[in-house]
Amino acid sequence: MTLIELMIAVVVIGIISSIAYPAYTQHVITSHRTVALSDISRIQLELETSYDGGYDWSHIISGGNCTLCDSNSERFSFSITSSATAAYTITATAKTQRGQNSDSCFPSGVNAISLTSANVEYPSTCWN
Repeated sequence: MTLIELMIAVVVIGIISSIAYPAYTQHVITSHRTVALSDISRIQLELETSYDGGYDWSHIISGGNCTLCDSNSERFSFSITSSATAAYTITATAKTQRGQNSDSCFPSGVNAISLTSANVEYPSTCWN
């Protein structure tokens, strides 16, 4: 093998890598979002299953970490809130440590996925 052939092989590998790596990165981000969506549904199922006149999520969420979730804690932080308009809202906030907040489904300025007790999903592009 000559030096020119070796250089051509390195250039071809570099070109293929520069195309494949961004696609791979976006695929990883999408797969972690899918796990977070599954965890939000799992949290909702647990809340509805244990409903006895009120919702208690103290055994599900502790310090932003979900006790029954499969999501990587470096990717998403979970929270549950209640308000006058919804019995609860489950939110998974994307963290910046691993670039999860750069998910293409998030609209500008948004880095969280939420689901209310009335099954209102936001942002809808992340749920499709």
